Amino acid sequence: MKITPLGVGGAFTKTNYHNNYIFQLGEKLLLVDAGTTLRTSLTEAGYRYTDIDFVYISHLHFDHVGGLEEMILQRYWNFENGHHVPLKTKIIVHEKLFHSLRTLLSQSLNTNGQVVEDFCQFVILKNEGSMFIEDYTFTVFDTTNAHQEGMISSGFKLGRKDNSLVYTSDIKRLEQANLISHVDDSTVAIFQDVSFTTNGAHATLDEVLNYYPAQLHEKIYAMHYNDNITEFEEFIQQANIQLVKRGKIIEFK
Repeated sequence: MKITPLGVGGAFTKTNYHNNYIFQLGEKLLLVDAGTTLRTSLTEAGYRYTDIDFVYISHLHFDHVGGLEEMILQRYWNFENGHHVPLKTKIIVHEKLFHSLRTLLSQSLNTNGQVVEDFCQFVILKNEGSMFIEDYTFTVFDTTNAHQEGMISSGFKLGRKDNSLVYTSDIKRLEQANLISHVDDSTVAIFQDVSFTTNGAHATLDEVLNYYPAQLHEKIYAMHYNDNITEFEEFIQQANIQLVKRGKIIEFK
């Protein structure tokens, strides 16, 4: 499993791009979220829209879905040797979020007699539902109301039998989301939303460290953080956690 952080920053980042990722799973590429900085971050990482096999959308904040429409249209209006070769975008989404996401996309894609399904293929997963990408199991879990009250959201677990990771997406109420229930002996990493300042929608470092047992701290990969991260380097070192950095590839065998 090879992970390329396209960005690691929060919604209003100026330097770190939005918290979006490319997961290389065998021969398949999974894009995790598609924020408005995607048009820049994807190219800088050496990828094209047409390279992506699946995209997972965790929730509908602009830094996670604002670049999805452009990606869908760029793939649909794909030309090879002068011929139109449309590529449907396969979107993995939790069943709770499907109708809201489809409605959002329909506002621009339902034109000239076409509908969303002409451009997209939805892979709708029930809570705790799974699918295979190559020989990796991808399982979604519901985090609705745990990021912001009234916000439908989800995270996922991804991996093989003896090697998996947990991806929280944006989260504030850790206990309500029961994230620890998705951690087991196979877990090698917890990609965890961490804010280094007081925040009403994202878990702070203290909240994260207090929630997870100390023996799991070294497995925590902090993401979706503030631009001014240099101010908190000492605290990060003391916490014994990993810091995900834009463009720095992470690999798990």
